[in-house]
Amino acid sequence: MPTTTQDAPATTDPGPDATTTGTSGTSGTTGDGTTGGQGKPAPDNATDENLLVALIGDQGTGSDTKAVYELLLSEKADFVIILGDFDYGDDPDAWASEMESVLGDSFPVFGVIGNHDTDAWSGYQDKLKARLAKIAGASCEGDLGVKSSCTYRGLHFVLSGLGTKGSDGDHEKHIAQVLAADDHLWSLCTFHKNQRDLQAGDKPDDLTWKALQSCQNDGSIIAMGHEHSYARTRTLTDVGNKGASHGATGMAELLEVGPGRTFSVVSGLGGKSIRDWDSGLHGDEDWWGSVYTKNYWLKNGVEEENFEAEHGALFLRFFVDGDPNAAQGYFKNIKGDVIDEFEIVHK
Repeated sequence: MPTTTQDAPATTDPGPDATTTGTSGTSGTTGDGTTGGQGKPAPDNATDENLLVALIGDQGTGSDTKAVYELLLSEKADFVIILGDFDYGDDPDAWASEMESVLGDSFPVFGVIGNHDTDAWSGYQDKLKARLAKIAGASCEGDLGVKSSCTYRGLHFVLSGLGTKGSDGDHEKHIAQVLAADDHLWSLCTFHKNQRDLQAGDKPDDLTWKALQSCQNDGSIIAMGHEHSYARTRTLTDVGNKGASHGATGMAELLEVGPGRTFSVVSGLGGKSIRDWDSGLHGDEDWWGSVYTKNYWLKNGVEEENFEAEHGALFLRFFVDGDPNAAQGYFKNIKGDVIDEFEIVHK
């Protein structure tokens, strides 16, 4: 049965004057309903202007996890999508209590099931459903966090348990169907698990290329967790074809999405641990834009040295500078360092 929210107020809305490190500023909406930067009415399928979404995965509990929550507040994120593996303790009450101690009980939180969440999933899902009920204007249909399709503030996102819970075929069918039925300008495909070629460590292929190809065909951004590091590709046009570098094209710092074009990102530094870059597996791959691990940092194609890796979050801001087709992304760690920064254009 579809799950939708009731008429409770949303808790975070920085408004048109919000600013954050890693973005190029904001634009308000004029009194006649046109957007400030373009002078044209925003399309019906656009996101809210300057919508800021955080993505984190592989949280654990403790000081680093709390610091990541505090980062979400300091950046004035409008909501967060948790990419699975919540507390590694099968204790939904403890996980929710720690989160609420920083974010409060009504900050907009969505989540996808991780492999360390399966034994106590009904408890975690109940916590997510309770939060969903407090998010005004949010709508999620399907099995929340497992096989669900959500919309909030004009952004569409699929929360998929592919590789963790349920059959591959059912997930592939669901992803293809909900993406085909949705007409929002911006869409995300979110998973906990990933494919080896699309993460920085040694995790195996746990998703399916068929599912990710549906995301690419739709022009949906692919976001994953599972590997405890940060890794972002360039624009991809042939996901699953390793021999052609998955169709990687364009600059590291400028990405394009749209029918047949996407990029993928792993944001797995939510607080649990930080893993190494596996150079033996990934050293000759040319599709990377930026990578941030315990022992290797590549920032938009340039290797950085003399750093100490920290936990952090990926932030995506949509509808920037008055342009509904423009977005910006950045990864910031809990020390306040901007680790990655890039532009996205929807074509």
